[in-house]
Amino acid sequence: MTYLSRIPLAPLRTGARKLLGSPQAMHAAVLGAVAYHPDPGRTLWRLDADNPHRPYLYVLTHPQPDWTAFVEQAGWAVDHANAKPAVAAYKPLLARLQEGQQYTFRLTASPVMSTKRTELLNPTQTARQEAKRRNNDPSQRRSYRVAHRTTHAQLAWLTSRAHKHGFEPLPIPNTADPAPGIFPFTDTEPSPERIPDIRITRQNKHVFTKNLTDQTGARTGTTKVSIDTATYEGSLRVTDPIALARALITGIGPSKAYGCGLLTLAPPPPQNP
Repeated sequence: MTYLSRIPLAPLRTGARKLLGSPQAMHAAVLGAVAYHPDPGRTLWRLDADNPHRPYLYVLTHPQPDWTAFVEQAGWAVDHANAKPAVAAYKPLLARLQEGQQYTFRLTASPVMSTKRTELLNPTQTARQEAKRRNNDPSQRRSYRVAHRTTHAQLAWLTSRAHKHGFEPLPIPNTADPAPGIFPFTDTEPSPERIPDIRITRQNKHVFTKNLTDQTGARTGTTKVSIDTATYEGSLRVTDPIALARALITGIGPSKAYGCGLLTLAPPPPQNP
């Protein structure tokens, strides 16, 4: 089974502040809600902190989670249904997916590309490359993963992968006004009449230190991790239910351990008569 959870966080609690400020700490707390991990890499989560007073954590787990300890650390202490975690089985949604259906969606992802151009590497990658060159490490000739940082490149990254993941963005008139605070899609050769309904509503850069361990779990050192993320919203049409179900379960893009890749769907808003 697969389960989708929504956990409201109490942002003024010490435990919540720690989790809100550290993708690494949040990942560890999320894994702590599941007793057995058949594949820890398939646990997806996303932090929706649009409203800093009411942040929500969305988590997709394969075993059924127990959020008791998590709520004691970072959740609300009040006895109200809206302050408690909501957990739902995911199978009914996956079973309902059909070609042609339309949904609104939200996704936080880490848009990246592979390159061998050393001038695009960040300082950490440059230092690693230099160390490998000095040690004559053959892996120095491999490609590096580099983040897309411009809005145009980040939008193009998702639209180019939509078909692979079983959906296509719905078109909207190119005269539609962008919502306040968001960035509309702009192509170098835009359609004269309609554009894909994909917007970036949030961009972030996370930099933190990650502990390195050996096969026995003993700490061997640290490394600096840098992740650029973009939060996408828009509307889509299902083109391949199986591929879309796979994307919903396994996520989209890299850095899934740090809050990237979880795609969620919602019914489209009702049309005005």
